[in-house]
Order: sequence, then C-alpha cells, then structure tokens
Amino acid sequence: MDNRLDTLLAQLRTQAADRALNALEVDVQRRLAGRARQTSLGFAPARATAVGLALVLGVGVGGLTAATAATAARPSIFAAADALAPSTLLDGRR
Repeated sequence: MDNRLDTLLAQLRTQAADRALNALEVDVQRRLAGRARQTSLGFAPARATAVGLALVLGVGVGGLTAATAATAARPSIFAAADALAPSTLLDGRR
C-alpha cells in the first residue's frame, strides 16, 4: 500500500528550494522582535493599570492590617485557658 504522504515527501526532496535559507534565522528573529515590540506597546496601558491597582490594593490592605495590629490588645498567657488551669480542674467545683 502506497502512502500518499511518503510519495509527496519523496517528490519534495528531489526539488530545489524555492528561496535561500541562509538568512532564515535572521529573518525570523527580526519578525519576532517586530511582533514583540507591537505587543508590548499595545498592552502598556493595561500593564500600568494592573500595577497601579496592585499597588493601591497592597498599600490599603497593608495599612489596615498594620492599624488593626497596632490597636489590638496584647494577649496574656493566662487569659485564654483560665478554666483549664489544674487548680480549677482538681477542685471539682464548677
């Protein structure tokens, strides 16, 4: 059974290249750089907005966290578990 793809590839191998391939890499790099430049300029406003929003959100959350931590009462090591102290458990009165 003859595979059509194999036949086409064999024919293509015998043909000469339709263009010079010695500068192919340079051409590809130049086109990629051009596309990257267009893409980076196109998304600049969106990037600036995202950075600004992240900065405002970070400062806001950080400020609220710092304010809450500054006004919170310092916990005592004995206040949290007064009912579980051995003296109250051994006494038997509740």
